Amino acid sequence: MEQDQPITLHNLYPHLTDQQLEEVESNLERYLAVMMRIAERLRGEGFDLTSPDLTASGTEASIPHAKVESPTKNNSPT
Repeated sequence: MEQDQPITLHNLYPHLTDQQLEEVESNLERYLAVMMRIAERLRGEGFDLTSPDLTASGTEASIPHAKVESPTKNNSPT
């Protein structure tokens, strides 16, 4: 493969059948659509998407009745 050529799913997964590659492509498209919706929602709520820390403590949940736990809280059973 030449350096100027884009990498395709077939390049990444040459062992998959055409049907499997179509499924991979469909799953990837759905995943990217979800990520775009998340990014749009965060942007709409005023988050800086270039910030490395989108999980800053002290933020309020935008979903009513959502339970937000601190990432430092130990959730393991005692």
